[in-house]
Amino acid sequence: MPEVRPAQAQTDYVSRDNHYVYSHNRFGRGCHYLGRFLSRPVSLVADSATRLFAHDQPGKSSPSSEGEKQTQNLSLWARKVARVTAVTLFLVPSLALGILGFSLRMIGNLFRKDISLIQSYVPPAVYYPERGLHLMTYNTGLMPSFIRNLNDLRSSQLRSGEIAAALTRNPDVIPDVVCFQEVFDQQAAKRLCQELSGHYHHIVHSVAPRETGLNSGLAIASKYPVQEVSFRPFSDLAAEDLLANKGLLRIVLDLGNDKTAVVYNTHLQAKDGQTYDAIRVGELKQIRRWVEADSKNDRQNNRHHHGIFLMGDLNIARSDEQGGGGIKNEQYQQGRKALGEKFTDSYYETHDEGNDTRLVERSESFFVNSDQAAIKTANRREPDGSWYLGAGNKVRYPWGSKRWKAHPQVARHCIYDRQLVYRDIEKKWASHTEIRQLGLDVADDLESGLSDHLPVSVIYREAEGFSAAIARLKPENFTTREVRDLVKQLKFDYGRLISDQTGEHTIDEEFSGVNPLCRIAECRTYYKRQPVIVHELDRLEKVVRQSMNPVAGTPGSNTG
Repeated sequence: MPEVRPAQAQTDYVSRDNHYVYSHNRFGRGCHYLGRFLSRPVSLVADSATRLFAHDQPGKSSPSSEGEKQTQNLSLWARKVARVTAVTLFLVPSLALGILGFSLRMIGNLFRKDISLIQSYVPPAVYYPERGLHLMTYNTGLMPSFIRNLNDLRSSQLRSGEIAAALTRNPDVIPDVVCFQEVFDQQAAKRLCQELSGHYHHIVHSVAPRETGLNSGLAIASKYPVQEVSFRPFSDLAAEDLLANKGLLRIVLDLGNDKTAVVYNTHLQAKDGQTYDAIRVGELKQIRRWVEADSKNDRQNNRHHHGIFLMGDLNIARSDEQGGGGIKNEQYQQGRKALGEKFTDSYYETHDEGNDTRLVERSESFFVNSDQAAIKTANRREPDGSWYLGAGNKVRYPWGSKRWKAHPQVARHCIYDRQLVYRDIEKKWASHTEIRQLGLDVADDLESGLSDHLPVSVIYREAEGFSAAIARLKPENFTTREVRDLVKQLKFDYGRLISDQTGEHTIDEEFSGVNPLCRIAECRTYYKRQPVIVHELDRLEKVVRQSMNPVAGTPGSNTG
């Protein structure tokens, strides 16, 4: 489909609604709903057929209701015989209805807008530098039933409600912006949008629909007003990805006070193999060209954004999720090279680039207590990878259990979902990144969790936002003279008081674009052969980073 160009006035290109709308045309809606009704039998047959090759109870380790318990009283072979019989008897008539139903749905899809946007009653958020930006990327796995069965996932409609509840359960850690991928199932998308609309000012959804009835799977929920929306489709897709419309979604956020930020959301080609690896590299090159073109165009029009962020499921990792944790560093390095040096991976500001583990001496996990409230304190930790083991596994590993954590197929450091910053992260932004575990307090019989991916949260803080935290530092709390001198210099450059009465702070204009954590990193490099000083510098960084904690951080609210 053609590119939806960025708009000067976004209302000219993207219609705004106060609720989820499938189609803005009555005829299109009628075709869709009639087609969905007629194609329902073939969907049920496909659901039954795929369970012959996947888990009998997708995403569950035990039956959760009396009806399911009675079903489980039948032996597995008896249930499979029943499914084979049902598929054989109903395949032909269901296909006949399905052809008509899917044809109507494709006709209805022609009347859909290229991009839809919900404007809820929730007032827009106000950006505070001392609070920072909390961005999340989340591959939801909200797919049609026959696909989610093969991925051992429960009902997409049920999980979409659970995802919304998990994201919004704790007001202190609700992300300011969430970039979703794989929001394919229409009913699941509708429920997700409806339940998030009570917390987010704008929700972009149903992006770039195709004749197949699928779209890009991309959606974005934002507390900040969305000024512009655009989408570019990838030029080269293969296998089942051809049914969808994967690409790059771009939004411009209005942060207030003449500040804007750009957020890109994407989902690259799936599957392993040289063919698909090459496609992913090509897609990353396309992204780099598109972002560079957008940036050049904005500069020519005298538009300077406060930050430019790229996030999504890149389908590249430094380890093999299902191959026992084997390193696939070459694929990751090829992808990073394709993106270019102007993109910085936020993950490695708080994690070791050699083994992908958290730099505990310099940072800590802020979200563990809120995300893992259902797990005993002693067992709480930042997760290492996906829960996913793939369809057909005969041994059960309940989600979050000791067996799950110890299983060799759950690879450490496996991260497909990433966040990157474009251009000058070393000067403008510091970041705190965490892999999240959401929904661990849901019913005990759930094995698959809310998705087959773990969401990634990043808190971004610019130099100005550290001023109050640095003003509170005390040189005498550090043992080495070099670190005490550094603290004094930081306080002079970044933490001076404007007024004793208001408690407001300012920083020297010379350092307004340079993040103080970079000064600490420079000192760590200089004194790398002196472990005592390095230890004190690590302790100083941890103290400064603590102010990024969304629960215990500096005052400021991101609610309007």
